[in-house]
Amino acid sequence: MKPITILTGPAAAGKNSVADIYATQFSERCAVVDVDVLQRMFQTPCHKPWDDAPGLAQHRLSVRHACMLARSFVSEGYEVLILDALWADLARSYRGALADYPVRVVRLLPSWEESLRRLRARPVHISEAEARWFYERQLALREFDFGLDNTHLPPEEVAAWLASLPGTSLV
Repeated sequence: MKPITILTGPAAAGKNSVADIYATQFSERCAVVDVDVLQRMFQTPCHKPWDDAPGLAQHRLSVRHACMLARSFVSEGYEVLILDALWADLARSYRGALADYPVRVVRLLPSWEESLRRLRARPVHISEAEARWFYERQLALREFDFGLDNTHLPPEEVAAWLASLPGTSLV
């Protein structure tokens, strides 16, 4: 069984781009679970991560639902990538909820300057201050299995690197 991969990184780290390339070029059957999509399901009230306890509580709920989706996809024979910007104890939450599955946390961490450049090149979803909040938490993150500074790497190279990690194989 291939591990469930939790791809983490700050805003504009390239998680979605890498996941799309990986899923279409390096995996025969792959499901991508984007926690941002789950987070957007909260309408009233919607708490942001920087809202402290309420934001963390909603994020933990999103983690539980991402894990339910991952288990369902694995049971149908899919490799799973979960995209999430981890902070607080969320890596442990994933590992606990997926204790019966091989799990690896992979952190993409471009430089702050590159993250900001990428953020400015796309439609505005979060402010620079909010992006900095995520970036600082990614810098502090220690609970990951593999990490890559992808400042100067195109997403195709990062996806190939991801495919070369233990527990995966090229199609």
